Amino acid sequence: MMNFKILGAFAFLTASVTAEAADPPIVEARIKFVSMTRPLLGIGVSNGKQTTGIVIPTDMLSDEFSYRGPSRLELIEAQAKEVTTKTNPVPAEEKPDDERPARGVKGRTRTLQYVPSGKPPLAWVDLPTNAGRLNLILLVTPGKGNGITMLNDPPGSFPPGSNRYFNLAPFPVTVKTPSGAYLISPNTEKVLRPGAPNNDYYDLQLTTKIDGEESLAFSSRVFHMEKTRKLYLVLPVAGAAGRVLIKDIEDRPAPTKPQGPTPVGPKGGK
Repeated sequence: MMNFKILGAFAFLTASVTAEAADPPIVEARIKFVSMTRPLLGIGVSNGKQTTGIVIPTDMLSDEFSYRGPSRLELIEAQAKEVTTKTNPVPAEEKPDDERPARGVKGRTRTLQYVPSGKPPLAWVDLPTNAGRLNLILLVTPGKGNGITMLNDPPGSFPPGSNRYFNLAPFPVTVKTPSGAYLISPNTEKVLRPGAPNNDYYDLQLTTKIDGEESLAFSSRVFHMEKTRKLYLVLPVAGAAGRVLIKDIEDRPAPTKPQGPTPVGPKGGK
């Protein structure tokens, strides 16, 4: 009898472990996207149960997207369909006189539902499963490898008023701002404050070394705002040794949400 009990317990444990192993890990992340090519419309992110539509701009980071789903995040083509659902009427005593629906009439709510096209993903990335909740910036380039470059963006690491330089050139660059000169190696990043007054312009220069001599690779006048953070992607110019292009991406502060409903005045406009 004891042997049967032991075997039964062992079978139960084995089945439990197998079931846990079969369940894919769930990742939670707060993500901002930017497209490296063109504005991306008509796409969505699926968490395995539903698809959420997003818009990915080219010159600024997207609105923050909250993701909870499989570790492989995929951007897919999706079509928006308007869905109308019936809602139960709200008791008249809970609404103002001028907002009360006719008695016995149910309300209708219109929402957008995103339906995957069934085509292969435009881009994808495997998110880490053992790092807790993630904070990320995803650079999207459909058709180039898996199409997504992942940048970690933990809170406080890239605050408003600062600039983040990501050197994608195969050679080092030096960033010069009023706050100093900063050497950035290939495929590395640097977050810095430019040292300029708020709402004022400053000179930005990037230099490289050609044959051991410093050469000006980029120069511009930049407007600084303490409420805005900027991501600068340093890209090499094809066929021009030591020259770079700059893709600057703003992350503007989220609009302030209203604190409560707008007061409704008495009838008659008084």
